[in-house]
Amino acid sequence: MAYPRIREALESSSAAILQASAAALSDAWYRPPFVPNPFGATGMQVANRLPRKIVSAMGGRALHNTGLDPALATEVTSEGLAQQALTAYERVVDGVGYPGIIIGAPSGGIAYLAALMQIPYLPAQFLLSFSHKSAPDDVRGYQAFGSALIDTIRRRNPDLHAINHYDPIHDRFLVNQVNHVRLKLRGLPHAFQQFIYEHLAPGGIIFFADCTYAWDQYEIGPHHTFQVGGLGGYVSADYFDGNDELDAWLASIGAAHRGGWTLSEHWPIVEQPESEWGSLPEFKDAAQEFADASDFQFKAINGAHPEDFGALSYTAYLWEAGKNDRPPQGVLIECFNQINPTAALRAHLLPLWMPFQTDDSLAFLARMAPYLPDHLPLLLSLVPSLHQTPDTPGAPAWEEIAAKVGPVTWLGVDPRRYPLDIAARINYLPALQGWTYEHRLTQPPGMSPDNFLEMTDYLQRHGANLLPMLLEALPRMTETEQALPDPEAEAEPKLP
Repeated sequence: MAYPRIREALESSSAAILQASAAALSDAWYRPPFVPNPFGATGMQVANRLPRKIVSAMGGRALHNTGLDPALATEVTSEGLAQQALTAYERVVDGVGYPGIIIGAPSGGIAYLAALMQIPYLPAQFLLSFSHKSAPDDVRGYQAFGSALIDTIRRRNPDLHAINHYDPIHDRFLVNQVNHVRLKLRGLPHAFQQFIYEHLAPGGIIFFADCTYAWDQYEIGPHHTFQVGGLGGYVSADYFDGNDELDAWLASIGAAHRGGWTLSEHWPIVEQPESEWGSLPEFKDAAQEFADASDFQFKAINGAHPEDFGALSYTAYLWEAGKNDRPPQGVLIECFNQINPTAALRAHLLPLWMPFQTDDSLAFLARMAPYLPDHLPLLLSLVPSLHQTPDTPGAPAWEEIAAKVGPVTWLGVDPRRYPLDIAARINYLPALQGWTYEHRLTQPPGMSPDNFLEMTDYLQRHGANLLPMLLEALPRMTETEQALPDPEAEAEPKLP
């Protein structure tokens, strides 16, 4: 394996999206790494009965042991990170002549699109977790340690933008054990260029996943920022200034800290592409310049929020079902780094990916619920947590929304324990595999890049009308041959 000593963090969403995309190309399962635990897989149920503080502390210490030695910061290179990412495709058979390749901002929606089009995905960023113990509310100590790492990395890698990411709410059990450094590409590594030359068909399409979701960050130096918090139920101002709800939560967990998490006023606060989900404009420019110089087509897949890519991929699977008269067998709701596009292909599930399991994602599911078929089973896969955050809804809130769509099956999660059911991390995949095995179809769904562009053209022209039209067509798809309207037609859009 190339570049073995510098590996992405186990909790990295971008690494999960890459690995899941590669697995789907070879009809294989992506096996998400779960937080290491001292009990072993067979002891998870025992751990579920222990006090939360003990489980969280033990999980955090286990993650500390999987973190990188800070001394390895001197060995980090953008080319090495790119080479390591490409090892995900070593097991893909006949991986040449792809009609398209997706590169750019990560999201589960992009993984599902890559699987449906059967094309590779290349990441735009890498999350490194360096072992470092600190108090969970010591934002300034966290920043000081991270800055030393980033200064070392940036000296050798001016082609990287580094974000020291500190989230004392969602990552509370992590920030006192590891220091997160997310490295975003500013240019296209030679390893990626060579992969594209070798695997993309002449004249093929380079799709760029362009997520413009932004977050206020401290500007520490050139191409070096510090982000407090991240996507969820709060905005950046809540992290900087605090609020009554967060102070009450801190009190409930026995923390003395109050009033938000801020650095010195010496550093200005600037709006930047969000650490985990946003894309850098200069990386998009670099990808387009490479495409133009290499006679490849370049097409942007745009979204203002990672949710947009989840909605887009769901629309694509719904479109494919109508275009090919292929009745779906269920709706698959997944989130964050717990994703498996292979299930959607094997059992023809309509996938809807959510960025996280917080209040904002619950609201996203509620907005999408009217556009989900209500006659199909709904498979619900939510990421469990080692600690309860104030913006994580309990199982009843998810059940209330999901039950409006269809009969709900929790995948590997005990709703009585959620979100603190840590055994769900190992129960998720067997549950999904079991359902898929019972419902496997011989012919998986598929969509060519040209058909995807046809759909996006239709979506741009007719917008919100598309989902209701596709949904209305589903009950009739097995009765007679169905055909979607020609996107070139100017008449009022109507499905037969």
